[in-house]
Amino acid sequence: MAKLVSRAYSEALFEVALENNKIDTYCEELKFVVDCFKEYPEFYEVYVTPKIDKDERKETMNTVFSDKVSKEVLNFMKILIDKKRGEAIFDIAKDFAEMVNDHKGIKDGIVESVIPMTEDEIQKLSDKLEKLTGNKVNLTNVVNEDILGGILIRVGDRVIDGTFKNKLNNIRENLSQIIV
Repeated sequence: MAKLVSRAYSEALFEVALENNKIDTYCEELKFVVDCFKEYPEFYEVYVTPKIDKDERKETMNTVFSDKVSKEVLNFMKILIDKKRGEAIFDIAKDFAEMVNDHKGIKDGIVESVIPMTEDEIQKLSDKLEKLTGNKVNLTNVVNEDILGGILIRVGDRVIDGTFKNKLNNIRENLSQIIV
């Protein structure tokens, strides 16, 4: 249910962003708001708590954000207060960013490795994946010592497993298939 709510609201904001030709601006502003809420959890509590009158919460958001975000994003935040959906702001921002990336033909991905990869290695891998997928790929490197070696790549619903752990598991599986 929460995913449906966040998707519906992010789609509505995305339509407004397209009409106003401000998808990047709104995306950055939503990220800014979410980052503020993460950095100051007490402030986030003010945004979502029903213990404070909604008009007072909206005025607080206006005071804090009016000179930092567009009126559309600020009004969107106020709508979330009115509809008692403030807690969905994190998922909405995530969904909105995904919609922006989809619109631009950009995919986010994760590459797991035993040791941190250099920016150059990540860029070269991203370039190869772009040729494979036909989309620009933004990769984030995550260190995972459990894979033993090699790399594991996840882009959308695609997985490329070139880890030693996977290769050893495949050898083990093949050996178990041999009839002695």
